[in-house]
Amino acid sequence: MAESETVGLDTGFFIRLLEGDEMAVKVWEGVLDGELRALTSSLVLFELRRIFLKLGKSDRWGDVKSAIVLNCEVVPIDIGVAEEGASVSHGTGLPAMDALIYTCVRNAERFYTTNGSFEVLRRKKKPRIVRL
Repeated sequence: MAESETVGLDTGFFIRLLEGDEMAVKVWEGVLDGELRALTSSLVLFELRRIFLKLGKSDRWGDVKSAIVLNCEVVPIDIGVAEEGASVSHGTGLPAMDALIYTCVRNAERFYTTNGSFEVLRRKKKPRIVRL
């Protein structure tokens, strides 16, 4: 069996998935089918939880969190991620939270996001930034 391609998923990816965005749904189906291996950051869970609280949709949070945790490798912020994220932020001007999320998925081939801040990383060969 061939090794699955690894994709990084940002907060905006999951928002678009919940909205039924065609590309996000196709990528998620690839994850569920085992064709794609998904990475995301524990900070993405933080941002999503905060959004669900703000929108008064806490009752849906448990199902969303379970789906993410069961189907994605959720990368925590440890010392290595913190230090590398600081270097990425300093070197590119990327906001700190975004630099930390990016650092968590840096080993992916593609990184799905809606966030325009990641445009500063377009020149990097890996991961390739894909705007939804």
